[in-house]
Amino acid sequence: MTPRKNERRRHKRYTVDGVYGNVLYPSDLEILNMSIDGAAIETSRRLDINREYTFKIKHRGSVVNFRGRVIWSLLTNKELKDQNKIVPIYRAGIRFTDTLNEKGAQLMNFIEENKIKTLERRVVGVRFKIDAPQNIKVDYPYKYEVKKMSISGMLVETGYPLKINARYHIEIFFENNVVELIGRVVYCAEVKAGDEKFNIGIEFVEMPDDKRALIKKFLTTSS
Repeated sequence: MTPRKNERRRHKRYTVDGVYGNVLYPSDLEILNMSIDGAAIETSRRLDINREYTFKIKHRGSVVNFRGRVIWSLLTNKELKDQNKIVPIYRAGIRFTDTLNEKGAQLMNFIEENKIKTLERRVVGVRFKIDAPQNIKVDYPYKYEVKKMSISGMLVETGYPLKINARYHIEIFFENNVVELIGRVVYCAEVKAGDEKFNIGIEFVEMPDDKRALIKKFLTTSS
């Protein structure tokens, strides 16, 4: 790893190898049923078992983030009657992991205001059919490779474009560490016409001090 010379930047930028991460992009899902402790959902892409995801629920003009762990997942099919075709979909069971606080009350209010009927009574709670598909999304991970990095941002290569000035939840993996932060897209350009690869410049805008210290240590000790 080497710093670029004569680069007029706020922080020194380093060329890195073997560092990857995910941009967590909000994707649509369908709620099959939901309770205060979890949900059964359908998505167009597979969610990994035992992985935690962030679910975003729009309620009363604000967005509430919930963490949930996938406890089961299976591939099935769904008939799109309006298009006269059958498409593959994934069903997954989610156990919420951070609703034992004020978020629990917000989730319960969302369920009460959007439930259609009671589906099943369980020891740990009651499952309801929900009629608010447009109000809940999941942050799906899209992989990238880091090309250059500083303690204030990075240049990555992806197989998808990102919108300039948009902010995303981002994960960076290196040396058995996971850094989670909010990044703002400041640059997006196709690497080569028709290649379907893009160089994305990301500015770190929200990151805990301990995570920033991890990145600084990695850059300075690996150079």
